[in-house]
Amino acid sequence: MVAPDQRGHGRAPRTTSYPLAGFVADTLRLRPAPGKSWDLVVGHSLGGAVALLAAAGSEDWTRSVLLLDPPLTLGPGSVAPLLAETIAEITDPSAARILSENPGWHAEDAHQKVEAARVVSPFTVERVLSDTSPWDLEPHLDDVRVPIRLLGADPASGSASVLPEQGERLAARHANLSYAFVAGAGHSIHRDSADRVIAEALQATVTGAPATNP
Repeated sequence: MVAPDQRGHGRAPRTTSYPLAGFVADTLRLRPAPGKSWDLVVGHSLGGAVALLAAAGSEDWTRSVLLLDPPLTLGPGSVAPLLAETIAEITDPSAARILSENPGWHAEDAHQKVEAARVVSPFTVERVLSDTSPWDLEPHLDDVRVPIRLLGADPASGSASVLPEQGERLAARHANLSYAFVAGAGHSIHRDSADRVIAEALQATVTGAPATNP
């Protein structure tokens, strides 16, 4: 298993520009071995957007993808609130506050969230959202030839990037895509419902099919 630091995140190098195309180029360099494909690539949020574009850009990079609440479309009116919210999260991170707002998280999740926040800058966040415009990834689904499992956060959480109407519309349009939202989970589905994500990943690795009915 490989879990890369994306540029501008963790200990990865910094730059002055963060278009999605740069993240994708970095990611496509990663393979289990020269000429080999990943059995499954899992991407959350920005990572899900990058995984989608990487799968669209290379037919033999992975055999399937599991996308956890990725931002597929960002309209002009949604960028500023998202930017403000994200910068607020990283400006003064607190494990105690994170756990109080996310009671289902493990303490280690909160610790890792704080550590991640401390090493990413407001500049990086601003450029990620500004250097890719317009942000509309739906057309790239036409270029993905492998099975796609799209999991959205519970719309009742108020933090879902993929709402049911979008997920269901995409599933109806693309024969290789299936969608479900995870009841009770917020945007960080892997933290709120780790068992569900693991089950989905194992099922996708074995058969390319969803672990449960949408």
